[in-house]
Amino acid sequence: MNQKRALAHRALPICTLGAPGHGKTTLTAAIARVVARIGAIHTDIDGSFEAQTPMRHPIREGVGITYRAVDYETSGKFYTQIDCETQQDIVKMLVSGSPAIQGAIWIVNAVEGITPDSEALLRLASQIHLTPVIPFLNTGGIPKDDELLDICQMEMRELLSECGWKEEKTPLLSNPVRGTMFRAETAPIIIGDARKALNYKGDKLTSAHWKPIVDLVFAMNRHMPEPINRADLPLIMPIYEITEETRDSVSIQGEIVQGHLAVGQAVDVVGKGERIKTRCLGTQGAVGANAESQQTEARVEAEQDWLAVGQVLCTPKTIKSHSVFTAIVYLLTQEESSTHIPLVDNDRPALRLWGIDMPTHLQLPPDISIVTPGMDARVTVTLDLPLAMEVGTRFEVKKMGSCIGIGVVTALD
Repeated sequence: MNQKRALAHRALPICTLGAPGHGKTTLTAAIARVVARIGAIHTDIDGSFEAQTPMRHPIREGVGITYRAVDYETSGKFYTQIDCETQQDIVKMLVSGSPAIQGAIWIVNAVEGITPDSEALLRLASQIHLTPVIPFLNTGGIPKDDELLDICQMEMRELLSECGWKEEKTPLLSNPVRGTMFRAETAPIIIGDARKALNYKGDKLTSAHWKPIVDLVFAMNRHMPEPINRADLPLIMPIYEITEETRDSVSIQGEIVQGHLAVGQAVDVVGKGERIKTRCLGTQGAVGANAESQQTEARVEAEQDWLAVGQVLCTPKTIKSHSVFTAIVYLLTQEESSTHIPLVDNDRPALRLWGIDMPTHLQLPPDISIVTPGMDARVTVTLDLPLAMEVGTRFEVKKMGSCIGIGVVTALD
C-alpha cells in the first residue's frame, strides 16, 4: 500500500456546513494555512485553496458532487476536509454517504445569523446522526464586544441543543456506537474572522487573527473521533446471485460492504423472513471491505431454497431486518436523472437495496404534500417485505424503472 492510500485509510473525512456566503471556503483555506504552520499539509495547495479547480465526485452514474478537498495532519490526527460547491452538493453528500463524512464544522456568519439554509443543514446533520459538529461564529469584521455576537451565540446554542448537541463540560473521546442514537457534547462556540485569518501576513499562532483558528484545530483534535475502518465493522455481505444449490450447501455471489468473511465463520442470513443461522464453507475473491474489489463468491451451509437475492450475510446477532423505517430522501434533478418525477404522500415507489427493487409505501410529513426534484425530505417508508438495515443504510428510490432519488435510514421502527 503506497503512502497516499495509507493516508486515505487513516484520514477522518470531515466537512464544512453553512449557508452560501458564510465563509466555508475561506475558513477551510484559513485552517490549511494554520495547519501548515503547526502540522503538515498533504495536499499540494500552496496556500491557494480558494482558487483550486473544484473536483467532480460521482455518487452514481450521472450524479456527482462538486467540492474542494484538503488533506492535513495535526497532533497525530489526519483529516480530509471537504468543502462543497453548493448547498445542494452538501445535501447530496450527507444523504449519499459519498464521501462518508464523520464530522463537521458548522459555520455561521454573524452579519446574517442563522439562515434557513444553515438551520436545514444542521438539522440534516442531526437526523443522519453525524457527530460531532463543531460550531464556528464568523464575525465578518464585527467587533468582539458587539451585542450582535451575543445574540448569534445564543441562537446557535439554542439550535445546537434542539438538535441534540450541548456545549462541552467534560471532554468526550469515545466513538459513537454504530446504529444507535448518539449525541455528543460539542465544543464551545469558537469566534473568529475567517477572512482576516486567511489574509494574515504573519506567522504568530497567538495573534488575534490566527488564535481562533488554532482553537478550532485544537477543538477538532479533542472532539473528532478516530476514523471508522469498514473492515473492522461487523460483516455485511448482500447476496446478489445464487450460483449453485446442492443438498446441504448454497453458493452465492455478493459484495462485502463491511467486515471480513472467512472459512468456518459463523454467519446469519437476514432479510425476507426469519433469521437463518449458518456458517461459511468456502470463499473465493475479495474477503474484506478494504480489498480492491469487494466482489466475493462464498459457499454457505444451507438447504435448497433457504437463501434468496436481497438477503445479507452478517455477523451473528448484529443487523436486523425491518419493514418500517424513517429516512431522509433527496430527489435527483432532471439533469441528474433525466426524469422529472416527484414524490407525493402515500406514493408507491420502489426502494433499491442489496441488489433488489422492493415495492414500498411512502408517507410524507404532514406539512409537505409533494417532494419535487432537487428537494430533500424526511419520510416514513413501509416495505412489502422486511430487509436487513440499520441506521445509516443507504438506498436508491425508483419509479417507472428509473432511479429518481437517494436516501439514508435515520430511524428504525
